[in-house]
Parts: sequence; C-alpha cells; structure tokens
Amino acid sequence: MRGRPWSWITGRPRLTDGLIVGFNLLIGSVGLIGTFYRHSLIASLIAAVVLQAAALWWRRNHPVAVFLVVVCIETATLLISADREPSSLALAFAAYAVSVYDSSRFRLVLAGGAIAIILAAIGFLLVPGAFQTARMLLPIGALSLVAWVIGDYVRSRQSFFREIVARHQKEREQATEEERLRIARELHDVVAHNVSVMAIQAGAARVSGKANEETLQSIEQGARETLSELNKLLGVLRKPGAPELVPQPTLDDIDALLKPARDAGLAATVKVSGERRPLPAAVDLSAYRIVQEAITNVLKHANANRVEVLIDYAPAALQLTIRDNGSGPAAAPGTGHGLVGMRERVELFGGEVSTGSSSLGGFTVRARLPFQS
Repeated sequence: MRGRPWSWITGRPRLTDGLIVGFNLLIGSVGLIGTFYRHSLIASLIAAVVLQAAALWWRRNHPVAVFLVVVCIETATLLISADREPSSLALAFAAYAVSVYDSSRFRLVLAGGAIAIILAAIGFLLVPGAFQTARMLLPIGALSLVAWVIGDYVRSRQSFFREIVARHQKEREQATEEERLRIARELHDVVAHNVSVMAIQAGAARVSGKANEETLQSIEQGARETLSELNKLLGVLRKPGAPELVPQPTLDDIDALLKPARDAGLAATVKVSGERRPLPAAVDLSAYRIVQEAITNVLKHANANRVEVLIDYAPAALQLTIRDNGSGPAAAPGTGHGLVGMRERVELFGGEVSTGSSSLGGFTVRARLPFQS
C-alpha cells in the first residue's frame, strides 16, 4: 500500500461503504446498551439500527431512496421509543450522500427542509410546554444541515478537480497535436526538397539527352528517401486508434460501389465509353468519391428505382454522369453538403460539376475531371 492510508481507502469506494455500514452498526449498537434493561422493544430497535446501517450500502447509487428509508426508520423508532435521542448517524450519512451524489432538485429540498426544521425548533423553544418537541426537532435539523453543507463542499471540490483534470488533459492533447504538426511541417520540407532535387536531375538529364548511371542512381536514391520520409509523415499524422491503412478505391471498384444500390432494389448500370486507360491516382480516387456521393444521394433522397453511371474517357478529361428516374432532392439544385463536396473535388483539378434534370425523369450529376495523360 503506497501513499497515505486515507487516499488508499477513498480510492476503494465499496470498501468505504462497508466501513460506513460497520461504523453505523457499532455506534447504533453501543447506543442501545443503556436501554437494554429499560425497554421491552429492544428487538425492534436493534432491527432499526441494522436496517439503517444496511441501507447506507446503496447511498452512492440511490441517495434519495436511502435517505427516505433512513428517515422512515428514524421516525418509526421515535414513535415507539419517544425518550430515545433522535441523533442517528445514519441520517447524517444519508443527508451527506444526497448532497454529494444526487443531481435532482431533492438535494436543495433537503437543505431547505433542514433549515425549516431548525427554525421550527427555535420557534417551539419560545412556546411554553413545547420544549420536548424542540428538543426532538433541533438535533435532526442541525445534523442534516451540517451533513448537507459538508457534502456540498465535497461535491464542489470534486467538480473543481474534474475540471482541472479535463483542462490538463485538453492541454496535453493540444500540445501533442502541435508537436505532431510541427514534425509534419519539418518532414514536408524535407520531402519537398527531395522531390525538387529529383525533378531538377530528371530535367537536366532530359535536356542533355543522356542519363548516365550516376544520375539515375541519384534519382532512385532520392525517390527512396522521399518515400521513407512520406511514410514517417503519415505515421506522425496518423492518430492513435485510427483504422489500419487500406488501398484507396478506384473506378475499377465501381461494381462493388453499386452493390448496396442493387441490394436496395435499384436497377444500377454502368456504361463506359472512350478508350479506357490508367488515370492519375488522385483523379481516379476523386472520380470514385463523386460517384459514391451521387449514389448515396440517390439512395437517400431520390425515391428512384433506376440509376445509371456513365464514365467517358475523353482525350484530356474524365467525364462522369450519374442520373436516376426519381423525384430528385427536395432542395434546389446545387445545394447540400454532398454536392459541395463534389464541387470541391472537381475544382481541385480545374474541372466543373453541374446538376439538373435527367432524361430518365429524375436528377443528374455531371462532373468533368481534366488530367494529363
């Protein structure tokens, strides 16, 4: 056991609850010793002590219910034994639990009720012949109020420490993120430098019309170093817990992309025109994402039963047309987060995207992605 004993105990809440139950059993039993020979209801009083102590085991999860049980038992014992001192420690622990753990308005009702009981007891002190009533009410109200105040202080301290921990955690995460970005910027500079050197070497070899082994070896070495630095860059930017990297999808995966639409009952077809040829990776990926977003919009908003995807390999551009026979989106053409994302992808390559009515009677998305062969 390391650290202070109190910290070790408070770090084990169920052990603390067990100690509180045992402490109340001990104090309650000792309090009954003096009444053993003067009361024939000793069995009932012992049962009340046991029930009050046992109820405190659930004070964290059900503070209001535990408090009400303790109050009912305390009231019953006062009715059957009027000369008994109304100063049960179980009542104090129950009031403390309500103040610390309860999040409803009852905790404020409890504080107000304790104050009202104290004021009533003071009032009874001024009434002739009501001293016994005041003597019964004052300990109950004072004990409950003191326990509530202590609990409110503990509750405030716990809230304060939680805020400190959350703030420190946020600061650590922010510092980590800033460090990752700083490293990423440094690696980006290294990669940009290596790529620039490779471009200059390759350009010089092309202009001179000859590329000796030394030049090619230098370009190869620079490419390998750049790839290594890129892997480091991705490793830095990739946050812990992120999914494993997988190959990016391309237009070759278009049939798999249309499978959810076909499973949903849509007649989804793909038509390819022009000379099919390899595309730049960024164009291929963007084209896939545009088709994906368009198909998603058809499934969500079009109310269609037919969709066509047309892929045209033009000499200097890739042209995509996705059309359906549904009712189209409720919003005006050109609006929505999906269309905004398509437009951003197309503008990245200097292309254009347009929307409108379809020859099938529904909605059409057209995108043009220029590229160099």
